[in-house]
Amino acid sequence: MRQYGNFATERYGSWRIAKIEHALAQALPRLSRDDAVAVVSSALNKRLISQAGLAEVERLLHGRRDARQALGWLALAVGSDESPAETGARLSCIDHGVPPDRVQVVFHKDGRFLARCDFGWHLRDRRWLAVEIDGVGPHSTPEALVNDAPRQNRLLATGRVVMLRFKPADNHQPGGIGAAVAARLDELGGWTPAPGGSEDPVRL
Repeated sequence: MRQYGNFATERYGSWRIAKIEHALAQALPRLSRDDAVAVVSSALNKRLISQAGLAEVERLLHGRRDARQALGWLALAVGSDESPAETGARLSCIDHGVPPDRVQVVFHKDGRFLARCDFGWHLRDRRWLAVEIDGVGPHSTPEALVNDAPRQNRLLATGRVVMLRFKPADNHQPGGIGAAVAARLDELGGWTPAPGGSEDPVRL
């Protein structure tokens, strides 16, 4: 069991707890890469920490025991990941040389919103490969069961989108989700960065 010296605290109800920058600096060296990146990405997504706060975490990690690897992992954290499953899938894709071209990519057609997907790759033939990570919570509600199929059908009906769907457990298979995405991209002729900004909607 580790003990820590002086660190900044804040009040949470009747408890006094470590401020998030100090808590992260304490925890990250003891986590695996995927768990560490998921924790920081979640904090960014929930706006519990800012980029300035992330820089403070980096400062606090310097010189801490077992922190060298964790320092390198901070750059992999992004606020666009909406679940640990998405983080794991994104890291698997990076590991296999196919980092997503877009994350939380929004598709439009004729000025009308069609769908938002977790990841997207702009194919060389100008189509898109869209990937969805079907987490148990978000995709098992009655609303999701009603909406997911029509949303996928709208995308496929354009003829401009190829869809892959994965369960979080698929990332524990040999090669993980990244290997499956890389293989599919190879079958589809490869991908190239899409024009426009990373947050711009894709107009099919």
